[in-house]
Amino acid sequence: MVSLDFVDDEGKARIISMWKGMSESDKAHFINQVALAMSIWGSDEKGRRLVVEVLRLMTDDGTQTLADFGLYVDKVAAIKEAAGLSDKIKRATVIIEGYRVKNSLSSEPHRELF
Repeated sequence: MVSLDFVDDEGKARIISMWKGMSESDKAHFINQVALAMSIWGSDEKGRRLVVEVLRLMTDDGTQTLADFGLYVDKVAAIKEAAGLSDKIKRATVIIEGYRVKNSLSSEPHRELF
């Protein structure tokens, strides 16, 4: 289970709101992408923190669906490069991108325009 302890209350509310508004297929795509990422990153504290960092980036960027998860994995790679985690993140990016292409998912985040 991924703990959202590192996401502020507003971010948690946005994540919950997104989840409630998603179709069942988008929920499945989100779960599959997180599972792929964690299969590479590990399900330990480091892997879970990376998932939370992706979620935080998504909410900060204003995406409207958690199914965009795979689009934000590479953004975490740049942040984590100095921590020596970039190889695993880059590997996850390639695998998740393959998943997204196979399932005809968007290559751009679904954001609300203000």
